[in-house]
Amino acid sequence: MDQPYWIRHPDGPFTTLIRIATTYLHPEADDLESLQQLAKRADRPEMRTFKSELRQAIIQPDQVPRDEISNHVQYDDGSPEKFLLRLWRDLYGDEPIGASG
Repeated sequence: MDQPYWIRHPDGPFTTLIRIATTYLHPEADDLESLQQLAKRADRPEMRTFKSELRQAIIQPDQVPRDEISNHVQYDDGSPEKFLLRLWRDLYGDEPIGASG
């Protein structure tokens, strides 16, 4: 099996988003509840990075390595863009995507 994206491209775009989404939302893990708890941890630098990258991915979906999400994360939303929007709602509720922090 190929190495994960974040190992192949440690300085690539969206590495934290892809790594965390794969860890918690891969079909074998399917642990949205744990990710929701982790997303509340704004005191963790990796979660601030995750949130920032998720925000950026929603605003500029053409910048996200599409296959890395669709090949490793389970979703039935129809497209990576729709999945990312739902993930934002699942994790951050009604918080505006354009908000900073």
